[in-house]
Amino acid sequence: MYLFSYTIYKYYFFTIKFLLINNRISRFKISILLPTRERSKKFERMLISLLNTCNDLSRVEILLLIDEDDKEINLYNEIFKKDLFKKLDFKIIIKNLKTHAIRNNFLAKKCTGEIIFPINDDMIFISKDWDSIIDKEFSKNYDNKPLCLWIKSNIKYPYLHCDYPIINREWYNRLGYVGSENFNFWYLDTWICGLSMLSGKYIVTPYIVVDQLSANRISKEIDETHLRNINTDKADKDLRIWNETKNERLIHSKLLL
Repeated sequence: MYLFSYTIYKYYFFTIKFLLINNRISRFKISILLPTRERSKKFERMLISLLNTCNDLSRVEILLLIDEDDKEINLYNEIFKKDLFKKLDFKIIIKNLKTHAIRNNFLAKKCTGEIIFPINDDMIFISKDWDSIIDKEFSKNYDNKPLCLWIKSNIKYPYLHCDYPIINREWYNRLGYVGSENFNFWYLDTWICGLSMLSGKYIVTPYIVVDQLSANRISKEIDETHLRNINTDKADKDLRIWNETKNERLIHSKLLL
């Protein structure tokens, strides 16, 4: 109940302060970071949802990382050639990197946006004009301090966790990374949310909604990539690492203050 009340109060405090002091909406370039593997169909589905909901494609860049041994590289290339997607700004990198966080951090070094938005290939955009809402929400941070924007997906308590936290450039500059490379696979979003709570440098918006069509809850979404990930002990290892890195999170959260 505390976090429920706190995040609502904080959101409207930010909003009212913005309306009284600044009330000028900036337009930001948005960098979408997307490591993907053997999920060309899901990737295309995500792109279609982006096309159907984005207000201004000209300021969105999509940085895509594909493994060198991905069996679907040719299928991805066919997607890039489709007329439907010619308006999109793709930066495609084919490179073997070990973990999800390392992949996202590598892409972040290549991106040029003021807003950094890590996503997954099984995500779809729901909210219309979500990019314009990003402008409004980050414009409330008129002094350009580090800020993380939590959006809504299909989790029950969006004020406790965000599957797809969005950060600004200053957040990235202060830390020098998007996600902690301590972990084997999971916890990129959990780490960002943990730093958000410790630093207080976040707001939870009710106006941007996405959906994660996860194989964990939708059986028809199960694929080789999902099976490869769950048939390891990475999740247990990452939970142990999370519990062992509390002091590191405290230190890093202070960099955001």
